[in-house]
Amino acid sequence: MTKRVMERKSADNKYLHRDFHKSMDLGLAYLGEKYGDEAVKEYLVEFAQGYYAPLAEAVRKEGLSPLAEHIRGIYEIEEMPEVLSMDQTENTLDVKVEKCPAIAYFNKTGYAASPWYVEATRTVNGTIAKMAGLDYVQKVSDEADGHSEYRFTRRAD
Repeated sequence: MTKRVMERKSADNKYLHRDFHKSMDLGLAYLGEKYGDEAVKEYLVEFAQGYYAPLAEAVRKEGLSPLAEHIRGIYEIEEMPEVLSMDQTENTLDVKVEKCPAIAYFNKTGYAASPWYVEATRTVNGTIAKMAGLDYVQKVSDEADGHSEYRFTRRAD
């Protein structure tokens, strides 16, 4: 019998990470239930400071365009670019999300997000903004469907 070998790399597979959101939420729920709200925020800040440092540096050097590209890329990966609209000027980036792809997935599968899930958007975006020298305002955040509106503004020096 001939031995056959199949070589595969993770890059050969289509990347969809919807279950990542559920795993992340379970982690946030554990932190929140065991250690409280501040522990959740502290974890999210620490994560964002490490993971998004290159993005923040690009924003400091190039302006808001790298941030807009990053956000657009997220919704492309989630295969829901139609729920995103952005309005960008030299000094502001307004983002509107009709519905959150992760919450839509949760609702479809019957998973109830923890009370800390929406904190991820606020804290991670706020941390990116701080590192990049921007102000961040979360204007709307609907926990039921994930509709959100937020603004990044370049600080006047």
